[in-house]
Amino acid sequence: MSMPDALHAIPSGWDGKQTEPLEAAFCKYRSDPEFLASLVGLCKQEPCQRGATWLLKHHFETKGPPPTVALTKLHFNTLPRIQPWEAKLHFLQYLEFLDIPAEAKSTLEAFVHDAISSENKLVRAWAYYGLATIARQFPETRRSALEALTKARSNEVAGSVKIRVRKALEKLSK
Repeated sequence: MSMPDALHAIPSGWDGKQTEPLEAAFCKYRSDPEFLASLVGLCKQEPCQRGATWLLKHHFETKGPPPTVALTKLHFNTLPRIQPWEAKLHFLQYLEFLDIPAEAKSTLEAFVHDAISSENKLVRAWAYYGLATIARQFPETRRSALEALTKARSNEVAGSVKIRVRKALEKLSK
């Protein structure tokens, strides 16, 4: 069985709670040259999205190597297909580890703006942080990001959102 086939069963069967199966898969496959490409491919399949994005997040948090430019572009192209709120959250949490290709900017902005209107406060919180990440890589968006973040600082009531908005504003002030 090829690595992509073997890897497919793990995120698609993930219960969203117990991370041990994902951690074991990460340890087993992380050094495989097809690992990141397989995970990005799994992001196209809704049953795999929560687990695949969790694995990608874990990869970046453990200082795994960045994806190639071509793979990054491919990953950004999967954004309109990502459905589960957990997968959206994971992506937003590892966005700052990615170099955003210029041609993916509009797709990413649409994803982030959609996530800002999410009823899920964690997705919303990280979407605001995503605005700052975009603005850091594309300075022409800085002004509109600051305006949105300043408005969110006043209007958001959820504490977790307010904290992430504050961190986003700090990120833009560096």
